[in-house]
Amino acid sequence: MESSEGGIDPLGTEPLADTLAVKLAPGVRERQQHPRFLTAMAASLSLCDELDDDVVARDGVTEPWLVFEWYVVEGLVRIRGQTPSEIRGLPGRDKAAQAIADGVPLSAKRYLKTPAIFGFHGIYRLLARTLGIEQGEQLGERGYELLRIWAKEQGIEGFVGTGNGPGRWLREQIVEALRLSLDKSAVARTNGWTGWNFFSEHLAPYELGRREARFLSDTLLNDTDGSRREVLEFLISGKGRQLWLKEVASRRYSERIFHSALRHRASADLRRLLLTIDAYERFARLVQDAFDDCLYEMTRRSGRVSLKELSRLDSVKLASRNLPQTAAETIDRLDSFNLALQFQQLFGSLGERGTAGQWLERLVEHHFKTQRQKPPDGKMPWFEGDERGYIIRPLYRRYEQSRRDTSYVHLFRTASLWSFASDLKMLRQ
Repeated sequence: MESSEGGIDPLGTEPLADTLAVKLAPGVRERQQHPRFLTAMAASLSLCDELDDDVVARDGVTEPWLVFEWYVVEGLVRIRGQTPSEIRGLPGRDKAAQAIADGVPLSAKRYLKTPAIFGFHGIYRLLARTLGIEQGEQLGERGYELLRIWAKEQGIEGFVGTGNGPGRWLREQIVEALRLSLDKSAVARTNGWTGWNFFSEHLAPYELGRREARFLSDTLLNDTDGSRREVLEFLISGKGRQLWLKEVASRRYSERIFHSALRHRASADLRRLLLTIDAYERFARLVQDAFDDCLYEMTRRSGRVSLKELSRLDSVKLASRNLPQTAAETIDRLDSFNLALQFQQLFGSLGERGTAGQWLERLVEHHFKTQRQKPPDGKMPWFEGDERGYIIRPLYRRYEQSRRDTSYVHLFRTASLWSFASDLKMLRQ
């Protein structure tokens, strides 16, 4: 049953921020942490190619890539699960651990509800495609080269290609397990299977080989359609490292200071994009702070609060006073990326001039409209009421005031790139 609650992005600012982030770091998503999963995906593509086209499990829905993912996750949990740090960032680890504890095979019913989004294939698929590791749902040229380097470095030659070697037997062993599991619609191997060691010894998230890591580093830096290379090179430099570590230590995780320093050495295209992000985030911060303080005031008052009372909040007055100019500057910046019309359609009313009370009325209506338009059938607003006042719904009570600083509202992939660089040992001393 689809929930009517809409607990994220109550003002609809996330999609446009995501569009800008995609331009900044193509293929990279916030949930991505460990590039070793790209190697696992290359292995998955290669192994699944041994099976018949369009084959699915007996349950009629499970595809081979998901069966391979079950094996990777269960294998890592079985062998390394006693040391949580070794499987940190492994999607589905809790589901696998529970299935093992219950003595039942991992299956669609026992795994993630939406693995195509939250499993490691779902999380890393776009990056694999962007980097050429996957092409047209097949192993791409870069993917084949990655597997060749990995197999040689791991001492399992024969796993990929036509040659013989210790990897040939491993490959046959895993393909057979995939076939049996497709017929069973569940993992078909149990405790005594020697194949579990393959996943732990050769695909553990934190144990990339030196040549494998170098190949993935070079592939990430080979960015012809965005600014991923420039951002990553600055991040791993002494200056960039220092700035990001300071943000991490402060627990702000805002990229504003990092981006500001990057602008001074960025190419013209990247500088224009960073200035656009800066403008959009100044707009988003004003709106978000006003919204958050309204939630806080409704929570504090534990009853109906009128718009007149809420309009006296400092953050609401600041937003109504500054947003017309900020919105105009944002539109001007977004126009360079053909995003100005989208911004105006989404947020045009919030940039109109008027009193604090008039602006707050538009903010409330904007929130209600944002929630109504969420798929599939709309979501409930975070508060409810009428001209007599508004009451916050219990799920969305806010016990802290807004941030009231210049930090970004949204994330722009620096944390993911930092994790990549750390795993790949790209960080300069």
